[in-house]
Amino acid sequence: MRKFIMIGIFAITSLLSGAQQDEVKLLRWEGPPGSKPGTFKEWNVSHPYKTFSTELTKKLSAQHKAGKVVILVDSTIASSITNEVNQLMSNLQQEGYTVSSYNIAGGTPENLRSFLKGLYDNDNIEGALFIGDLPVAWFQIENDYGTYGYAEWPMDLFYMDLNGDWIDTMKYYAVGDSLAPGKDSIYDAHSGDVNPEIYVGRLTPTGIGNDTLLIKNYFAKDNAYRHHSIELQHRALVYVEDDWHYWAPEWAGDVSLLYDDTLVVADSNITAVTDYRVRLDTVRAWVSVFAHSWPGGHVFYYNNHASYDYYYASEYTSQNPPANFYNLFACSFARYTESGYGGGRTIFNQSYGVGAIGSTKTGSMLDFYYFYLPLSQGKTMGEAFKDWFYYITSGGVSFDDICWHYGMTLLGDPFLKPKGHIIAIEEKSQLPVVSGQWSANASPNPFVSKTVVSGEWSVDSKTKIQIYDISGKLVEETKNTTIGKNLKSGIYFVKINDYKPVKIVKMNCFK
Repeated sequence: MRKFIMIGIFAITSLLSGAQQDEVKLLRWEGPPGSKPGTFKEWNVSHPYKTFSTELTKKLSAQHKAGKVVILVDSTIASSITNEVNQLMSNLQQEGYTVSSYNIAGGTPENLRSFLKGLYDNDNIEGALFIGDLPVAWFQIENDYGTYGYAEWPMDLFYMDLNGDWIDTMKYYAVGDSLAPGKDSIYDAHSGDVNPEIYVGRLTPTGIGNDTLLIKNYFAKDNAYRHHSIELQHRALVYVEDDWHYWAPEWAGDVSLLYDDTLVVADSNITAVTDYRVRLDTVRAWVSVFAHSWPGGHVFYYNNHASYDYYYASEYTSQNPPANFYNLFACSFARYTESGYGGGRTIFNQSYGVGAIGSTKTGSMLDFYYFYLPLSQGKTMGEAFKDWFYYITSGGVSFDDICWHYGMTLLGDPFLKPKGHIIAIEEKSQLPVVSGQWSANASPNPFVSKTVVSGEWSVDSKTKIQIYDISGKLVEETKNTTIGKNLKSGIYFVKINDYKPVKIVKMNCFK
């Protein structure tokens, strides 16, 4: 049964009973005095367009046909992360995907989108992972929310909607907040079929440290998560700053679709930097934080909103919170063109972070139900992200939709599942003969599908095997010892690691 625990419930209950549910309070850029977002021109100076080229480096086909996906790697770092990309491809193949990897050099956003569209039209890809410094598309509007003036921001929806019309017919002349006719390589309109065809995840460690080392470490975590080594306890923290107390129960209810055990902290006299740091030290698979922010950190108010303090983006590196995934309702925190941006630090920290969703502008996710529901059904981060965006864009988009959602970005491997991974089952295969004591109805070879196994059994000393329970949790692993003695009755998946491709078979254990 779904449940969540609330801190500050009395204050929230009284607020719910006596207030009208007006529009959600707008996020705002709230960095130190003088801070402001970088511009397209500044980014383009340091990332000039070059000749575009692609190279297919590897393709793995899977028997189980879960779908087709691609990995696109910045060619300048490709040779340094070959082993990591190959490991990810092997994992995806075991999970049932047909996966291809390409090295990408240079190009404009239009070049990259056309390449993706070709893969979608010809190969029916469902998603892509961008690794490194790949082309960035930008969007602009005259007066953000009708409140904040001219705004421009990086936008990955450009690569998700492959059949819509992206238009650049206006130009910002820095006179007032108005756009005038002209072209400036920044999109200013979106029309036609605006629904996304694919999902995209991004690994871009801008200004966080050594790109190659950070990406290598990320993939070590990614592999460990898939094999349950760093998959953390399935519970969530929903941490809501003062301006959104009213919606805390509803939003926490959406998160609890994914995790039964959800803690909500939503009290203006509690939410503060000192409290947030302590909450982050508790092991949880998921953290949703709602706070006014900028790429360099969050702002938390206290003392009846009279005082404030910063939780700096760098603390996600230095504190290294025990959390796997983040939903960042935090202004511009996922703006991956900013050096040291906080969304990147949540996934490029040392030990646990593997996925985050947030915005590159003053905006964030709303209608959370349409994101958490597919996740609760076992879909990947990318699939859920696409499902949510499809809900937003169905029937067309309003100006408010653009302001709130067109900066939404998925950071990290989009093929990860917050509910955990169970690798596809190999029903029949040539496997090593195993000796042991069996029940009367058991096959001589316990690795044959639907074998009933009783008691203790052993494997050849050269065979490394892992046993996962029905939820996908690793329950036993060995190479040279007898295993199975402590298993309870039930269904298990047995993974044999020294066969190529790796074999995974189902086992029914009776005790």
